[in-house]
Formats: sequence, C-alpha cells, structure tokens
Amino acid sequence: MFDLPDPVPRVPWHHSTVTTDDGAALAVQSAGDGPAVLLANGIGVTAPGLDAIAEHLRHRGHRAVCWDYRGMGRSRVPSWSVEFTMPRHARDALQVLDALGEPKAAVLGWSMGVPVGLEMIRLAADRVTAFGVLFGSPGQPFRAAFPRPVSDLVHLAISASRVVPWGAQAFLRIGVTMPPLAWLLCTLIGFCGDRANRDVFMEHVRSVTESDKKAYFGTMYEMMHHDARDLLPSLRCPVLVVAGEKDWVTPPEAAAEMARLIPGARHVYFPETSHFGVIEHGPSLWDPIDQLLEDAGWAPPAARDAA
Repeated sequence: MFDLPDPVPRVPWHHSTVTTDDGAALAVQSAGDGPAVLLANGIGVTAPGLDAIAEHLRHRGHRAVCWDYRGMGRSRVPSWSVEFTMPRHARDALQVLDALGEPKAAVLGWSMGVPVGLEMIRLAADRVTAFGVLFGSPGQPFRAAFPRPVSDLVHLAISASRVVPWGAQAFLRIGVTMPPLAWLLCTLIGFCGDRANRDVFMEHVRSVTESDKKAYFGTMYEMMHHDARDLLPSLRCPVLVVAGEKDWVTPPEAAAEMARLIPGARHVYFPETSHFGVIEHGPSLWDPIDQLLEDAGWAPPAARDAA
C-alpha cells in the first residue's frame, strides 16, 4: 500500500551545530522527547527528506535526531583534506549523540545511512540499541546494483566526478531548473516510484544539487568502495531489513542476503517499491519500525502504562 500522508507534516526541528574532533561543523536537527532514534540519511539528503518518519517517531514518544553529512546541506568542513569515509561519517554520528547528551540510540539508516550505521556498530556496538536497514546495502552498492562491465563504468564515472565534479554538477542542476523533467526521468528509469510523494522527492533533488560536489562525490567514492559485510554475522542488537521489489539501486536480493547473514534479523519486503520507499510508504512502514524499537526494549507510553 502506498500511503504516505499528503502533504507530509513538517517537523518542528530544533537546529544546532556540532563541531567534530577534526573541525567539521555539522548541522544537527532534533525533535521530540524520549529515547533517541538517529536518522542516517541518503547521500546529500537533508532532514526534510525524512520528515514523515521523524514526525511519526516524535508522536510515538521518541526523540528524532538527524544531521547533514559533512560538506553537505548546512554542514561545513575546515578544508577538503578531511576524511569522507564511512567510518568518519560514523564517528560524526557518535559525536552528534555525545553533544546532545544521548549515550545510546536506535539507528534507522536509509541508503548511505546503512553503511554509516554499520560503522557506528563497529565503533561502538554498545551505543546502538537497534538498527533499521531501509533500502540500503552493507557494501559496494554499485557492484550489487549492476553487472560488470556496467558497474565498472559507474565506478569510473564517480572516480572522474570526484576529481572534476563540475560536469556532474551541471547535469544535476537540471533537476532544480526543470523539476518536471527530473521527475519524469527518475520515474521512467525506476529510480523513484511514480507513487512517491513528488514534493518530498524534489526536496531530495534540491538538497543533492545544492551540496558541494567535492564533498558529495568524495563521499560517494568512499561509499562505492566501502564494505561492511564482514560485520553482519556479529550483530547482536535487534535488526530490521526493509527491501523494495523495484529497488535496483540496492536490490532486494542483496537485502535478503543481508538479512540471512544477521542473526535474528527481521526481513520486510514491499512489492512495487523503489529505492525511495521511505517517501512511498506511511503506516505500512511505521509498523515494522515500531516493532523494531519495541524489540529493543522501548514501548510507547500507552503500552508502558498498561504494563
């Protein structure tokens, strides 16, 4: 069922800035009170891209926390010599939690947020109470998405864009100047489902387009080489793996394999769903997320009172 609220409710985010140990100034958003749930976003996407999930969490008695990845959105870096690796983004996430006074959090990772969340667990497993994998891959996503030699060409294009990003930047800017064309192309190739929330999708396009391309393609380069599959059998927190039938970016076969390798993982499969399932589904996605958080030992206030 495609049931995302329309319009998507806006979250009353509290905005702050957290400076990391290497001098990056991270734009941080938080909303609500209660046990923390850290939202690790897709590459280049900022907080409004996950407003629907955050608003649901807030109303369920959670504190939703999100941040702009270094060099993207409103986050800044002191120089382009800083790291953009997945472990570095994971350290950023842990330092965000430190600054907010949150010793532990459940982590919901969408797309790039999946390898970031896995590296958080590698660095500090005791701080991650539960892990939700939302349409993401544990490693080398383009190798999973495309057969050779297509994946080799994708790697080559990203490597070139990391060095000379201006051509790719001009191409991406078409999405902002010609929104109907961007929507048509992305739905035509199945990158985004045509029943996704169009306004939120265009916010995703704008935030990616406005990202500094050195940070964006530097991070994408690191993500395409990153691999955390070795970590999967050792995960001990409750894990939810969500996959979409039409997600060719992080294919459902890769999600099924991920769920198989993680002890006790719950695997949820949505038919007719693209990589942007987070803006295609509402309550049908909330239910497995709520169950994950309850498995981690949290119950909504009404359930706690009844007990």
